[in-house]
Amino acid sequence: MNRNLSIIIPVFNEKESLSLMIKILNSTLEFDNEIIIVYDNEQDNSIPVAKKMQKNFNNIILVHNKFGKGVKYALKAGVEKSKYNNILVTAVDEIFPILSIDKMLNMIVNENYDFISGTRYKNGGKRLGGSFIGHCLSLLANKSFSLITAFPLSDLTTGIKMFKKNFFNRVDISSNPVGWVFAFELTIKAYVMNLKIGEV
Repeated sequence: MNRNLSIIIPVFNEKESLSLMIKILNSTLEFDNEIIIVYDNEQDNSIPVAKKMQKNFNNIILVHNKFGKGVKYALKAGVEKSKYNNILVTAVDEIFPILSIDKMLNMIVNENYDFISGTRYKNGGKRLGGSFIGHCLSLLANKSFSLITAFPLSDLTTGIKMFKKNFFNRVDISSNPVGWVFAFELTIKAYVMNLKIGEV
């Protein structure tokens, strides 16, 4: 499998942080990639920023999500437009080591993993930002689920996921399209389908 990546970033008025994320990705990643920015409506203030960045970088693709409002449909629109078989989905405001992308991709390409999840709760991962209550609830939910089900991954609720396109095309996502609940469902279904899953 080729070492390349389609990075899908659903946006909703990300004017302040989008250009920084794009610059970081383009200055860090040393393999073929495309950055697919997906928006729901024409008034999104991310659009002018993305169009400006397209003048500086030839790997930026702007996609209007016409499937329905919400992150779930934005991901579907992004995957449909992607040219590579390795897919990364993340939010613009996710704070995570960009170098972890390289490790995730190595697991997909060289070790034949089907699905990789980022984790804030294991392998040196940390949760940064957000409220103390939000942190406690997220940690409790993930720990409880792993304890009750013996699930092999430690962070189902993070939005940082990398997977093979054929996995996404085979799975039916039924969760609420608004928000990042679909990331939990994707992780569960990858496990139920007996795919090779891991975390970074």
